[in-house]
Amino acid sequence: MPTNPYERLAAILDKIPNGFVHTKSGAHLRLLKWIFTPEEADLASRMKLKGETASEIAVRLKLNEKDLKNRLEKMAEKGLIRAWTSSTGRRYALMPFAVGVYEEQLGRMDKTFARLIEDYYMDARGSGLWEAEPPIFRVIPVNKAVHSELEIFPYEVAEEMIETSKAWGVRQCICKKQQGLLGKPCKYPSTVCIVLSPKKENAFDEDHLTKAVTKDEALQILHKAEEAGLVHCSQNMQKGHFYICNCCTCCCGILRAVAQWELPYALVKSDYVATVDPELCAGCATCEDRCQFDALKVVDDVCHVDATRCIGCGVCSVTCPQSALTLTMRDPAKRKVPPETLMDWMVEKAKSRGVNPSDLL
Repeated sequence: MPTNPYERLAAILDKIPNGFVHTKSGAHLRLLKWIFTPEEADLASRMKLKGETASEIAVRLKLNEKDLKNRLEKMAEKGLIRAWTSSTGRRYALMPFAVGVYEEQLGRMDKTFARLIEDYYMDARGSGLWEAEPPIFRVIPVNKAVHSELEIFPYEVAEEMIETSKAWGVRQCICKKQQGLLGKPCKYPSTVCIVLSPKKENAFDEDHLTKAVTKDEALQILHKAEEAGLVHCSQNMQKGHFYICNCCTCCCGILRAVAQWELPYALVKSDYVATVDPELCAGCATCEDRCQFDALKVVDDVCHVDATRCIGCGVCSVTCPQSALTLTMRDPAKRKVPPETLMDWMVEKAKSRGVNPSDLL
């Protein structure tokens, strides 16, 4: 294991199933140096993914408990580690870089950090995170766009994720903020990241990055996002969702990759594809303007779908004046049930990437 705290932390973060790609340019280390002090990086590199109390960590690492607890609280406030209060006391845990540490830098992000993220993004190009199954993102189709004859599961319905949660919040999109700081402001609404608490009520009342909202307000944000042309995405699992991103190809790290680098649609899991009823289509090209993936083209007054570019979001159908666009099953024989929980996803991802994070648990 490296002795340099940043190299050691980078190695630990890459052992987590989500991954943290190392770059030849050293962009990944420059990024960590902006986020963590050397002392914070050292401590984070010795933490576990499961929650531990300050007392447990102090015993394991042979540190003074009082000083350690103060350090842990400051790190949690900076979004470097997870911290929560349970029935067994205050607990602290290591987080993946994404989704995790990066998103928690929303309040700290400045132009310098935005540039460091962009450099890392361009150097890494999602290697590791997107190359291995299962994908981290699942596209959640606009519910009313799905063909009425199809069976649609609860994890494929954004409204269902909101209805079954215990608390709701909304955040400014960190991807949109990052691109804005680079002089590339987004044309879409920016405060559209819906965060969910599957089990705990009032979970966001003291979260300084999140505005707590009601269930009805969360549903309104969702519907306004799809009307604006944003794509619903969430974790690629069946239950326990804690966010719904409303994404665009100009800012979202994952959808940018799909659109700009022409990576296959499978990198964001989706079982659907847009289908045109030629008898209804008037060739108005409204759908061309809505599609962020250049998957729709009007030829001879009829819209045609490029299935290799379509990610099955259903955004095109929302404003089709003739109701000529619906979502149909891409390939029923290949429809795969996603991992049941986040832990199941992590186990599958670890196997696919060939990493063993057991010593982090």
